[in-house]
Amino acid sequence: MKKKRIGSELAPGTPAAEALPAPLATPPVAKGAPVHLARALAAARAAEAREAGAPAVAADPTASTRAPAVVTTTAVPDAGTATRSMRERARARDGQAVILLFRVGAERFGIELAAVEEAIDIPPVHHVPEMPAAMLGVITVRDTITSVYSPSVALGLSLHDGTSALIFRRGASRVAVVVDEVDDVSTLDLSLLRDAPAFEAADGIVLGVVRQRDSLLALVDADALLAACQAVPVLETA
Repeated sequence: MKKKRIGSELAPGTPAAEALPAPLATPPVAKGAPVHLARALAAARAAEAREAGAPAVAADPTASTRAPAVVTTTAVPDAGTATRSMRERARARDGQAVILLFRVGAERFGIELAAVEEAIDIPPVHHVPEMPAAMLGVITVRDTITSVYSPSVALGLSLHDGTSALIFRRGASRVAVVVDEVDDVSTLDLSLLRDAPAFEAADGIVLGVVRQRDSLLALVDADALLAACQAVPVLETA
C-alpha cells in the first residue's frame, strides 16, 4: 500500500562481527557537521523558558551556529514531567520539552533531546547480508557496531543527502537513523501543538505539529519512529 507523504501543507540490532564487510562503493559524504548539542545550552534554554513563563517555539535553523564537534546529548526535563512519556505530555498539551530539530527531505521534525544519545556525521556504511528493507547497513561508532536505518518508509519521505545520523541507545546496543540535517536544540511549549493530519505513513509517529513562521514542525515519538524503521514487512501471498 502506497505511503502518503508528510508534507508542509499541514503539514533489530545487528550482532557485532569480527571483521566488517566491504563498505559501500560511494559512502555518504557529510556536507556539514551537526550543530553542537551542548548539555549546558539545552539546560539553560529550558531553565530560561520556565523562569520567563513565556511560550518557546523551535528556533530558526538558519540562525543556528554549527560546530564540528560531536557532543553527547543530555536534557533536563521540566519538574513534574520526568515520570511521563513524551507521548503522554504531548497528548495532554502539558509543559515544555527540550527538542532536537532535524530535517528529512524538505520537512522539519523535532524529537525529544533526552531520547537521542548523540548526533553525528555519518561514517562509511557497510552492507550486512539479508538486511531488512529499511536497514542501510552498519557503521562503527566509537568501536561499537551500530545498525543504521532509513526513516523514508516510516515518514513517507525520501532522503536527499543522508549525511547525518541520530544515535539512540536501546539496552546495551545502539541504533542509528539517518537524516539529512541536524539543525538545533530548542524548547517547545507543548500547549502550542496541534493535531497532525491522519497520515497513514506516520501512524503513531507524529505527536503533533506546530506552526513556525511559514512552515510546520512535526514532533515525533522516538520509540514509534525506531519501531517503524525496524519493522519487517509481511510478504503478501495470493
